[in-house]
Amino acid sequence: MGSNILIVDDDADTLKILSRILEAGGHSVSSARNAVEAMARLGEEEFPLVLTDLVMPGTDGLELTRQIRRENPETAVMIITAFASIETAVEAMRAGALDYITKPIIPEELHFKVDKALEQHTMRRELGDLKAQLSRTRHPPNLIGVSPRMRQVFQMVTLVAGRDVPVILTGESGTGKELVAKAIHGLGQRSSRPFVAINCGAVPETLLESELFGFAKGAFTGAVQPKRGLFEEAHGGSLFLDEIGETPPSIQIKLLRALQDGQIRRLGSTQSITTDVRVLVATNRNLHQEIAEGRFREDLYYRLSVVTIQLPPLRDRKEDIPLLVDHFIHIHRPSINPDVSGISAEAQARMVHYDWPGNVRELENTIRRALVLCRTDVISPADIVHLGTGGAEEQASGASGRSLGEAAETFQRAYFIELLERRRGNVKQVAEDAGVSRKNVYEYLKRLGLDPAAFRTKS
Repeated sequence: MGSNILIVDDDADTLKILSRILEAGGHSVSSARNAVEAMARLGEEEFPLVLTDLVMPGTDGLELTRQIRRENPETAVMIITAFASIETAVEAMRAGALDYITKPIIPEELHFKVDKALEQHTMRRELGDLKAQLSRTRHPPNLIGVSPRMRQVFQMVTLVAGRDVPVILTGESGTGKELVAKAIHGLGQRSSRPFVAINCGAVPETLLESELFGFAKGAFTGAVQPKRGLFEEAHGGSLFLDEIGETPPSIQIKLLRALQDGQIRRLGSTQSITTDVRVLVATNRNLHQEIAEGRFREDLYYRLSVVTIQLPPLRDRKEDIPLLVDHFIHIHRPSINPDVSGISAEAQARMVHYDWPGNVRELENTIRRALVLCRTDVISPADIVHLGTGGAEEQASGASGRSLGEAAETFQRAYFIELLERRRGNVKQVAEDAGVSRKNVYEYLKRLGLDPAAFRTKS
């Protein structure tokens, strides 16, 4: 089905040629001879796409593009130029153009680029509709989704927030369990009090007790001063225990007492301390199986499981992916790559079709990585090439049409991005992993356009 396209050019012959090509493709075409006429037409009628000449008397194509982006942000703009260069392309993208096409016009190229631009416009409109739908859906702040599964989660969060009871959050790693716990706390009566979180699986057993319950002076060598634990830190508020299934039996007994009567004891102390804490826990383990195999106390489970909320994996709520992609681009682009304004339809489709074993956490890291790689104003499939099978066929496809030098640079970028992500931007550790000097690493990063600081944000 054709679309309504506006062509802006002061040359009558160019207008005729473009109109003929686009009308042959089933599109409805209108024309304007200058920027003033173009803005007047845009005020009268909706055009998903505007094709404008770069060089025109009065207001040129770049300034017209900026004006359209300000006053008609949903309209895509493509610049026509006889002076193609990298500088022209960069300038056009910065002005807000989606793409550019060179004279003389090649019909096949024009149809291809117009179809891509219209697809991008459709995707942005659908995303806008999703955002509007999301704004009408009653849901906790900072939780994103319009899928039926997430609406059920929103309803449960809203319901239990006002009930001061323990909650178990279950789901695969990366589904956002801590974010949901924060939403429960933020909507509840304790929202003005502390929200304290700890990953029980990340703390050694010998330290976990003192972290949770604190210790008395002289409890062990080096305990020269008493220390409050997280139960005391969270007094009046909420304590989130992530990976509760990783806690050893000795800690489970103490947690049970804290839940039963609100009493804790610091390590090395004989005095009980009363705390008022709402306990929220999360796990990606099957606690019923853990109980059956003797690794988790049944009495503790029943104390915790007053309410259980199951978070769906991202592959089961794919209609939420465009919203999440847009959200992560918005929050990360200022610090990583402010020039990026969005994502192409092809890259968006690839993300929707990917199964995301790492769930929302993996999606966020993918967007951060794509922002680092992206060299235009729109994230493209090339910026998320690591998604998918990564098999020989895909690698061969990615290598086709590139020189050996370009292929080597692509490999080096992917290699150093992986190291920077793993080492959180620590160049010294990256150099050790790569087996080269720090000076050489800095030279590589400078040539590849990679900034270590962009990887130091906590993932």
